[in-house]
Formats: sequence, structure tokens, C-alpha cells
Amino acid sequence: MLGLLIAAVLLVVGLLAYLSYLAEKRRREALAAFAARRGWSYRRDAPELVDRFDGAPFGRGFGRSARNAISGTHLDRPFTTFDYRYKERQGTGEDSQVVTRRFCLTVVELGVWTPGLVVDPENFLKRFAGRVFNSDIELESEDFNRAFRVNSPDRRFASAVLHPRMMEHLLTLRELGWRLEGDAMILVEDGAYDPTGIDARLAVMDSILDLIPEFLWQELKEGRA
Repeated sequence: MLGLLIAAVLLVVGLLAYLSYLAEKRRREALAAFAARRGWSYRRDAPELVDRFDGAPFGRGFGRSARNAISGTHLDRPFTTFDYRYKERQGTGEDSQVVTRRFCLTVVELGVWTPGLVVDPENFLKRFAGRVFNSDIELESEDFNRAFRVNSPDRRFASAVLHPRMMEHLLTLRELGWRLEGDAMILVEDGAYDPTGIDARLAVMDSILDLIPEFLWQELKEGRA
């Protein structure tokens, strides 16, 4: 009787694993077809992205991977959207278990190197803590300060990016957490991504980048920021 029970459990586990494999395969095929229709490229694995950046979720847990990367150009800005996942062990002893954390990352290449800036909604921090820098910055808008937490190693740069018009715009995007790190803008979201949402993500990121003052872009190009 026990043997039959064990066999049944193994059969169920095997069936679930097979169904998961089929679902992943169908998703990969759909992503590749979607990218091809848009004139973008698709890669099943993107190992160079696993440890490219410093902030969360990079560098966490074990078994880290970057997969299903769609890359292209949007309004003359190169971008990549991909699945990022890592594993971590929860609990101790016999009660411990391995949990897989999954995220969708969208990276827009800026073509210039930035000092770095993190803008996170307060609820985002509670749900997914992990900042690149440790210098919290308060700005002129109390509404903005209550809605977001800002940190950067360069206060002048942060203030120049987060001017009044930018803060007003971001207050319409209160759930959005993003950062400038190195030569890229990064948007982090929970779970695997839906390719039909790529355009919307890029539009939001462009709306932020377009509000960065031209003088600051020039300083970044000249290495003076």
C-alpha cells in the first residue's frame, strides 16, 4: 500500500514537472515569435545580465539566472526586458525549504554614465527592500518625500533629476520603483513579464528620461556630472 502511495506521489510530481516544462516551452516560443514580429531579438539565456548590476534583486540568493531576454530599440534607446530569478532558503532544519524569487527587469541603455539614483515608493521598500546607495535625500516637496524614498551618492545630481516638474510627474506613478545605475535605467517588477506590456513599460521609462534636463545630459556626456 505504501509503495503504491509513493508511486502515485512520484507520478503526480513528474506530471507537474512535465506540464511546467511544456508551459515554459510555449512561453519561450511565444516570446521569440513576438520579438520577431517587432524586429527585436530574443535569447533564451542571457548570462551576462546575471550580475551586471549591484542593486536588488542582483547578487541575492543562489542559482541566479537571467532568461527570456528581448532586446531592441525604442525611440533610439536600446533596451532589454528579461526574467530574473534566484533561489533562497527559508527556515532552518527540517522545516527549511528552497523558494524561487522571480522578477521582470527592463533595462534602458542611456549611452552615458550616471552617478546613480534610486527612487522607490515607500510600499515598494517594504515589499522588496534593497537599495544601491545609503544616502537618503529629502527634497522640497513634502508630498513627494512622503510618497518616495530617494538615495544617491550625489545630492546635486539627484536634485537636478528630481526637479519640481519631475516630482509632479512621478506622483502620478506612485507605485513605480526605478533607478539609474551605471549607464542604464532599471525598472524592477515582480513575476514573469507579459510581452504585450513592454511598450507600456518603455513609454513610462521614456516619460521619465525625457524630463531629465538637457543641461544634465550634456554634463553626463562630458563627464562633468
